[in-house]
Amino acid sequence: MSASTPSTKTYGAGPSVSSESLQTDQSVGMHTEDEDIQLDQVRQIHKNVQDEMAQDEQQVYMGVVWQAGKLGLAYYDIDTTQIYMMLDTVESDEFTMLKRVMRQIPPVCVVIGTKQDERLIKTLKALLVPKLDKEDTDADQRSEPDVVKLLPSVDFSLDICKRRLLNLDLPSIPKHFTETEKTLYLSSLVPFDNVSMVRATGGLLKYLEKMRIGVELEDTVVGVPVLDLRCFSLGDQMVLDDTAFSSLQIFQRESHPSAYKAGSRSAKEGLSLFGILNRCRSQVGMRKLRLWCMQPLRDLCVLTQRQNAITFFVSPRNIEVLTTLTDCLKHIKNVTRVLARMTNTQASVGDWQALYKTVYNAIYIGDISRAQTQGIYIFKKISDNFSEDLHRIATLISKIVDFEESNSQGRFVVKCGVDSELDERKRTYNGLPDFMTKVAKEELKRLSDEITECNVIYLPQLGYLLAIPKMDRMQTEADFVIPGLEFMFLSNSMLHYKSASTRELDRLLGDTQCEITDQENSIMHKLQNTILEHSRVLVDVMDLCAELDCLTTLAQCARDYSYVRPTLVGEAVIDIKGGRHPLQELCCSPFVPNDILSDERNGKIKILTGPNASGKSVYLRQVGMIVYLAHIGSFVPAEQASIGMFDRIFTRIHSLESVSVGLSTFMIDINQMTESLRNATDKSLVLVDEFGKGTCMTDGLSLLCASIMYWDDMKGACPHVVVSTHFHSMVHQHLLPLSPNIKYLTMDTIHDEEELLFLYQLKEGHTSSSYASYIASQSGLPEEIVKRGVEVCELIKDNKPVHRVDSPGVDVQYKRCEDIVKKFLELDLDTDDLQAFLRDYVLPASQGLL
Repeated sequence: MSASTPSTKTYGAGPSVSSESLQTDQSVGMHTEDEDIQLDQVRQIHKNVQDEMAQDEQQVYMGVVWQAGKLGLAYYDIDTTQIYMMLDTVESDEFTMLKRVMRQIPPVCVVIGTKQDERLIKTLKALLVPKLDKEDTDADQRSEPDVVKLLPSVDFSLDICKRRLLNLDLPSIPKHFTETEKTLYLSSLVPFDNVSMVRATGGLLKYLEKMRIGVELEDTVVGVPVLDLRCFSLGDQMVLDDTAFSSLQIFQRESHPSAYKAGSRSAKEGLSLFGILNRCRSQVGMRKLRLWCMQPLRDLCVLTQRQNAITFFVSPRNIEVLTTLTDCLKHIKNVTRVLARMTNTQASVGDWQALYKTVYNAIYIGDISRAQTQGIYIFKKISDNFSEDLHRIATLISKIVDFEESNSQGRFVVKCGVDSELDERKRTYNGLPDFMTKVAKEELKRLSDEITECNVIYLPQLGYLLAIPKMDRMQTEADFVIPGLEFMFLSNSMLHYKSASTRELDRLLGDTQCEITDQENSIMHKLQNTILEHSRVLVDVMDLCAELDCLTTLAQCARDYSYVRPTLVGEAVIDIKGGRHPLQELCCSPFVPNDILSDERNGKIKILTGPNASGKSVYLRQVGMIVYLAHIGSFVPAEQASIGMFDRIFTRIHSLESVSVGLSTFMIDINQMTESLRNATDKSLVLVDEFGKGTCMTDGLSLLCASIMYWDDMKGACPHVVVSTHFHSMVHQHLLPLSPNIKYLTMDTIHDEEELLFLYQLKEGHTSSSYASYIASQSGLPEEIVKRGVEVCELIKDNKPVHRVDSPGVDVQYKRCEDIVKKFLELDLDTDDLQAFLRDYVLPASQGLL
């Protein structure tokens, strides 16, 4: 005889004991089959897979309104469940601002009204359609995606959109607020005077609810979670397009070598600037650092604040503070996902643990920050924003949640001492096994002698039952009748009955386990509501911790790579002493540093010549990357640097060739060059590497010279230009004017008759040869081919004819032709016989040639 122990998921009959073993065997057990276990496991696996996918790829839905020359924009990040709004911005029909936003925040689709301008629709499709799924290799699936969603224009009307915003049920809004108080609160979050922005946000909300973004599989009563409303701006930013990001190797995605696994989710960061800078301990820090790299700034104040913080962390006396903070930062989790699940009452035990770890370590980070100098802006912001609400949340979670029991039972479990009524029920529940064993003993005594074993079990909805093994004589339902017992059902050769004792148990104990679970869920909901009321504080804490993670990461890189703090100035100048390429110096040793000085006094156009493989392209990228690093607030690889605020970096360094573009290599180069010629200002940096090599030398040289002269004619509005080229005739034939704004530079070499030594050192002047033949021979090209190439090159330089090497009697034929020309020039066409000349000289010579 045994009694079964109640369980959270499974119930059933356990191993029976005979009447002979009543005095010695008091084992308690229960064993039933329940398919819900597998279902829960499948759901958990599916949920984990979705979480991993969400971490790998960010999904953004964007709403856009362009009206009366004003661009309004808002986007919803499904990962953070927040809506970001951009203030109304003046926008032309070229949609420069819109292109910048969509480059930095690429959406999966854009929502607009049906009455929007056709030019806007065409621009959006042009920006979004090229982002086809590159890993899809099936041509039938490469049709144009429906990336621009059209909604009725009434969904974008101002009054309706305002009402949608005011009806938002944000977790940070206290439940007791009246409609007036709620309106005032939302007015502090949303500048309603930005009409286009309000309309874009309202239309986006309509689409999210209509398509049930993020909650497709939930019940209809579950709405799309929106944790917060935030404003963002692209003002005071330095602009880089995709070509510049690729040319400067800021990001470098490497796909999996397997064709079956190649795709965005399996790609990893290769050798890139972001790759060597990214040492963030937290996932939110990594996202923040990528955002910093995508949005370099021109705001001197913000950049100086970042530099001051990095200077603090780089100092040897603050190494202990840095180590302690980095240890805490690795426990900071993405609480926005946790809060979103809490909004839908779907938070798991892991979510509660992640939230508690985040809050606990954030409190520690706040204490450390308050102990440091408040002159460092990040410490000041943390001290001001890490309020007592964090202590309250941490205390509540610590006192209420029993994490050890929660992990073992797989659900939210409340600690003892929180609710006396709950504690009493748990004591009753924990004493049930012994009590049920005693009841089973009493019931066995009342039964007939032919029944040698029984047990008492509990089943939800049915209550407590007496389980008796089926005997061989029991064949029909009439045989199941036992006096004093009410037959319920037969299962697994066990007869289940209701007795007076089990009915008394139902009356006294009831559904104890369900009551405990319901009461704990009620406590959990109250705790969730309290936490959600402080959701804005938690999101701000997460953002500040992510920012701190970025600063500590940049400080570690500055210390490990020997970067120095650049001097940031308001005017656009570049003065770098001993600059190094941040990636190249990691791949080769020793690395030779070089300088650059570009300003009004020392010239803003640098023309760089030199042999092949002498380091010209590395130098161009080095200049661009150092300027770029200064605009994200990082230290730079140099001995000393003074860098101004630039509005854009243009690059014509390498061509992003693809058959999908539908353009030739030269056409791609021309497009890149055209953009820099049309849009570069005196605060822009233009890097041009061997422009014109994609067409014939004469045309390429002409276009390059014309471009340089165009920039030189701009005078004070001329951008900072660094050009590398192998068109040495530009210098030898004086194709460019003598201008103080144009400076010639070259890579120093030592060359004797047999060997060419690269010094990789920049100096003033120019080179006379690219030494292509030497590079070719060093690369393994056959010697006879190299020798013939040198011979042909010399003949062309001397304006002499080039003959085929396999033609017999080349010198004799050349002599005959030379004699014919000489005789013809001596003819007097008025008196001499031309036919005799043709018969005696030209005809025999032509026959000899044939």
